Amino acid sequence: MHDTLSRLGRIPLYKRLFALVLFLGLLVGFRHLALVGVTLVVLARGLGALGGLFGRLLKRSERVGVMVCLLLLGLLLGLLGLGVFHLGTRYYAELTALRSGRPLTDLINELQRESLARMPSWIRFDELKDKIPELMTPAMTYLRATGRVLLHLLLGVILAIIYLLDRKPVDDMLRELDPESIVGALSRYFRFLSEAVVITITLQVVVAIVNTVFTLPILVLLGLPHLLGFTLLLFLSSLVPVVGNLVSGTALIIAAYVYKGPVAVAVFVVSTFVLHKVEAYVLNPRLASRHVNLPSFVLIVSLVLFEHAFGLAGLFLSFPALYVAMNVSADLRSSSPQDALAQGNESSAFSEPDPQPAPRPTTAHKQPATPTVKRASAKKRR
Repeated sequence: MHDTLSRLGRIPLYKRLFALVLFLGLLVGFRHLALVGVTLVVLARGLGALGGLFGRLLKRSERVGVMVCLLLLGLLLGLLGLGVFHLGTRYYAELTALRSGRPLTDLINELQRESLARMPSWIRFDELKDKIPELMTPAMTYLRATGRVLLHLLLGVILAIIYLLDRKPVDDMLRELDPESIVGALSRYFRFLSEAVVITITLQVVVAIVNTVFTLPILVLLGLPHLLGFTLLLFLSSLVPVVGNLVSGTALIIAAYVYKGPVAVAVFVVSTFVLHKVEAYVLNPRLASRHVNLPSFVLIVSLVLFEHAFGLAGLFLSFPALYVAMNVSADLRSSSPQDALAQGNESSAFSEPDPQPAPRPTTAHKQPATPTVKRASAKKRR
C-alpha cells in the first residue's frame, strides 16, 4: 500500500489533483480575507506598472519608480485632506452664521423642515420616525462591517507596498519552484486567480466608463444640478456588475423627479433600462469572451447561477471562477493519463529490477550452415 501511494505521488497528474484540492481548501478557509487578497493583487499590478513606467522615464530601477508613485499618491491624499478640511470649516462658518445666537436644536429643526419640504409628498416621513429604533440595529451592523472592510483594505495596501519595495526575493523564490511539484502547481493556480481578479476589475472599469459616457449627455441636456456629484455616483456604482447600474439609475430618477419633474423621470427610466440590458447581455459577455473561450450564453447563465447561489458577491465571482476553472482544466489535461502511467511504470522499474534475460543460442548451433558446406565439397570433387 505504501509503495502504491508513493508511486502515485510521483505521477504529475496526481500531484496537480492534490494541489487543486489544497487550493480549494485554502480559498474556503481564508475566504474572509478575500478583500485583502484582491487589494494586494490590484495594487501590486497597478503600482508595479506605474513604478516601471516612472523608473524608465527617470532611468532608474522599478523600486525607485514605485517610491515616486507612493510619494505622489501621498501628496494627492494630503491635498484631498486639506480640501475636505477647508470645506468643513466653510460649512461650519456658514452654520455658525445661520445660528446667529439661536440654540443649536432650533437650527437643526429648521434645517430638517427645509429638507423635508424639498422631498416628494408621497414619502411619509412621519411613519419612519417610529421605526428609527428598529433601523438603528442594522445600521450599527453595517457600520461595523464598514470598519472591517476599511481595515482589510488598509492591510492589503500595506502588503502591496511591502511586496513592491522588496519583490525580487519573492519573485526569485517563486521562479525556483519546480513546476511539476505540488507547491509549483499551487502557485500556478494562485497565479490564475490573480489574473482573473485583474481581468475582472479591468472589464468592470471599462463598463463603468461606458455607462458614464453615455449617461453624462443626458444629465447635461436635462440641466440637473450637482453634475460632478451625479457623475461620480454613476461611475462608482457602475463598478458593481449589473446591480450598480440599477442603483445609480434609481438615484438619478429620484433626483430627476425632485428637480425636473415627471418628464425627466421618464427619460431616466428608459435610459437606465437600456443601459442595464446592454451591460448585462451585450457588453459584459462580449468583453469576457475575449479572455474565456465560451459562448455569451454560457457566460450569462453562469452570471445568473452565481448570483442565485452567492447573492451580490456572485456577480463578482462568476467570471473569475470560469477563468480559473478553464486554466486549471487545461493544466490538468497537459499531464495526460498515458504519460502518467508511463512515468508510473518507469518508477516501478526502478523499485523492482527485472529478471536477467535468458541467454540466446550461438550461431554454431544453427542448422542452415550445414548445406552450404556440403555444396562446397561437392564442387571440389567435380
